[in-house]
Amino acid sequence: MEENTELAGLQPTPFENIALAFSGGGFRAASFSLGVMGYLYQLENNRAENLLGKVTFISSASGGTITNACYALSSVKQDHSFPSFFKGLYENLKETDLLDTVLDKLNNDKEWVKRKDKRRNLINAFSLVYNEKLFDGAVLGELYRSDSPTHLEEVCFNTTEFYKGLLFRQNIKLKFDAKFREDRGFRFGNSYVNLPFETAKRLKIADLLAASSCFPGGFEPIIFPDDFTYSPQEEPAGKQLEDLPSGELTSEELVKGMYVRLQELSRPELVRLFGEKKVDEIISASAGKGILEIEKAFAGVEKNKNFNFGMMDGGITDNQALESLMQAHDRRLDGRTDFKPFDLMLINDVGSHFMEPYVLNKDNNPYAGVKGISINNILFISGLLGIAGIAGVGLFGWLMNRQEHSWLNWVVAFASSALILVSALVFTIILTLKQFIKGKVNNKTGLDLDKNFSPRIVEQLFQHFGATPVMIILVMLKERFNSVLTLNSDVFLKRIRFLLYNMVFDQDDPDSKNKKYKFRIKTNHVYDLAYANDLYRVKNDEAQLTPAKTLQDVAQAAFEMGTTLWFDKKNSEKEVLPALIACGHFTTCYNLLEYILRMKTVDKGNNPSYYSQLTPEARALVDDLQFKLQRDYAAFNQDPFWLFKENIVKFGMNPAYLEELKHFSYNFKDFKGLR
Repeated sequence: MEENTELAGLQPTPFENIALAFSGGGFRAASFSLGVMGYLYQLENNRAENLLGKVTFISSASGGTITNACYALSSVKQDHSFPSFFKGLYENLKETDLLDTVLDKLNNDKEWVKRKDKRRNLINAFSLVYNEKLFDGAVLGELYRSDSPTHLEEVCFNTTEFYKGLLFRQNIKLKFDAKFREDRGFRFGNSYVNLPFETAKRLKIADLLAASSCFPGGFEPIIFPDDFTYSPQEEPAGKQLEDLPSGELTSEELVKGMYVRLQELSRPELVRLFGEKKVDEIISASAGKGILEIEKAFAGVEKNKNFNFGMMDGGITDNQALESLMQAHDRRLDGRTDFKPFDLMLINDVGSHFMEPYVLNKDNNPYAGVKGISINNILFISGLLGIAGIAGVGLFGWLMNRQEHSWLNWVVAFASSALILVSALVFTIILTLKQFIKGKVNNKTGLDLDKNFSPRIVEQLFQHFGATPVMIILVMLKERFNSVLTLNSDVFLKRIRFLLYNMVFDQDDPDSKNKKYKFRIKTNHVYDLAYANDLYRVKNDEAQLTPAKTLQDVAQAAFEMGTTLWFDKKNSEKEVLPALIACGHFTTCYNLLEYILRMKTVDKGNNPSYYSQLTPEARALVDDLQFKLQRDYAAFNQDPFWLFKENIVKFGMNPAYLEELKHFSYNFKDFKGLR
């Protein structure tokens, strides 16, 4: 296949400058990513250099950021070793009591005194635990040291900001770049909202991980800047570094250093950014001036200290962390940085195109009798109960006036009072719920139907739904919840995944700028060797790298692991964590081998292969790697856990882990009779 001339005359140097992308997917993504790194660490080229040492950039989203951030921090330390990093992260991932620790933090009043601006919720409780268990209070600036021994040049922890609705790159360079000021595409944030390094370097890595991994439905948004602040009582580990100020990080400091580009010149946005008083002053002083002059008048104004916005999972906008990877490669191709373009971009993805169809429950219920009770019926019955209660209280008063002090009178009094209370409570709940749905409870925003419908339509909806059986309303709400959950967790994520992959692999269009990725990008999916992918793999695997059943058992078990930010005892008993790491090992081996075989393939047009254009030295390196990959792949087919077992011994890990591996088993009932 003809090498592309759009590569700016770059000499192909395969496996010399590698970039990794770690997808979102909770602990499944973190574990698979750890396995990918583990295999690259043990795979050496013909110069006895392991391929992990050739990785210069890592981009991640959500769960993949756990591995990315932990490795980045470990790699800059003078005493760094991959075995100690692997052991430490493995034991943290293996901990089945993580959720209990998080919930203890959430319910402990003392934990929230030190960070008084941090909201007391689940994602911030996770952040506090990450801060202690994974990062020892480290801040972002600790990743950059002029004397750093790390092989990494940059890392990026992706999140999504809820101000403009865009990807927010939590970028940092770990190596010195003489063209740093020219590299304008590199920033902490995006072109609309960003922070200078002097401000961003003081942010805690744990908070950046929380921002990258708080997936919708499981967590609430993390709020910038409030949830990123800390007090003198909780100094970051960076206090020992001369160029990292210690003490506290306030919301005022973060807002002051932040750049925000106006989306529209409207009063609501200006008030949110600068405060009503300042906006009124500038508008008054700008009477008769043009739009551009008014915009310029706000350019130097200090932002409102209460300005904030939400952040959530990086997977919302790019779960494969692909866009940041491509952007980093483009900056290198354009010469905006001293860092060289990537030879290989390996996309490590636990997401997939597989999806369970959305199926509605069959509902043949006539909703008659008790099941046919509507809100109007409930209000009517509550009204009758209230009237009965009032009558009972009146009867009690009449009897008391007649000096009849029977115990039965007091029973009537208590029963009547209870009826009144129940009636009042039902009316209050229903009316409050109605007001909340309309968005008018204590002038706070509820669901705010008035924003999308006219007042008349809203009233009509309430009138008609008042006569609808409550059971039908509950079924409708359940179906809406399930469909929205399916849209968020499956349809939208898979559609964005398809668009991003399509953008990268669209190489047939002669006008496509993505030609520059040819032979420089390879996917590495958790499902590649699973039973679920057999149909696609067999049709498209020209090399016929057929996996053994034992290997596929492990791959399918890893693929079926759900998305969660912790492992529980059930996962531990089934040895899901070792299966995910082993899957990272052998799937990486398989895909690198497939990548080399594709290099050597002559296309249908009989154009020279990519391999034939390499220098003799580069071809020798590729041939040596191919030999080692084939050897390892054969070993994985014999025992999918061989490298994991070897790591336990070589890395000084608990020998009991070897015994636990015997508990692994997989029952592939979905594929019974088909394999």
